[in-house]
Amino acid sequence: MKLQTIVAALALAATGAANASLNGMDAGTANSVAFVSFDATGAVQGSVFVDLGYAFSDFMPASVGGTAGNLSDVNNTVVWNFANNTITRNGQVVGGVTNDFSAFAPYAAAAGADARWGVIAGDTVGVDFITRYLSTGTPTASQLNAQADSSALQLVAPLYDLTRNAITGSADNGSYFASSNTDPAWVASNSTGIGTLGKWQNNISWNGTTAGTQTNFLYLNGDGSEAFVGASPVGSTTTGLLNARGTFTLNAAAQTLTWQTATVAVTPSIPEPSTYSLGLVALAAMGFAARRKTK
Repeated sequence: MKLQTIVAALALAATGAANASLNGMDAGTANSVAFVSFDATGAVQGSVFVDLGYAFSDFMPASVGGTAGNLSDVNNTVVWNFANNTITRNGQVVGGVTNDFSAFAPYAAAAGADARWGVIAGDTVGVDFITRYLSTGTPTASQLNAQADSSALQLVAPLYDLTRNAITGSADNGSYFASSNTDPAWVASNSTGIGTLGKWQNNISWNGTTAGTQTNFLYLNGDGSEAFVGASPVGSTTTGLLNARGTFTLNAAAQTLTWQTATVAVTPSIPEPSTYSLGLVALAAMGFAARRKTK
């Protein structure tokens, strides 16, 4: 299987982000995109699940039916501030929604250095009965090829059901902190399909919650194909993207999650001083020739 690089069209202006309630993977492309982090080793084991307020379709690459203006496009920076319950897109606060990201703070305070994090979404309704998923990760080529297909990710669908019941309140986009591994909604529970620490069962590697840790976003199809979401076009002026592709960055200390794709800047060329001199010489020659014709 060969990874495809997805280059999407220019993004539209900021739009609202709200699910009203957590949509599970059985909601098709309307399912919720969620931030997930868990600590599965050490004395304190816990997890956090955050409804990010966007749907699977908001990140769907154009090559598989995505539309221009979604978050896989270029020129997009989205920041989820878990500390002050805000979402901003391209510098504009996403209005018309309420967020309760308060579960992140107690989790971050309790989580150890071995904690892992990721962003996930799934469409178990699928197209032609082929299930597809979005998942963060920085897998090697062999890890990705070993996936064979994404059917193993179907095991994580119950995670949404467990957390859907756990998230309560009136906020459009909520969160839940499982303070121990005995909580039914504990993310690292084997019953939800997460196997070894830091990996989904499809070998997509998850990153640790270290300062400024970055990861890519991947589209995984049940037929065994994969694609990077939010690839950077040639000539991008954006710096800091992981593998020059759409990147999630977690700053656990600042309690922010950032999604960034590339920005393409078209800079007009500025003639060199020597070019100006040659131009003046040419104009003078043309003027001299015109004067000779009039005589």
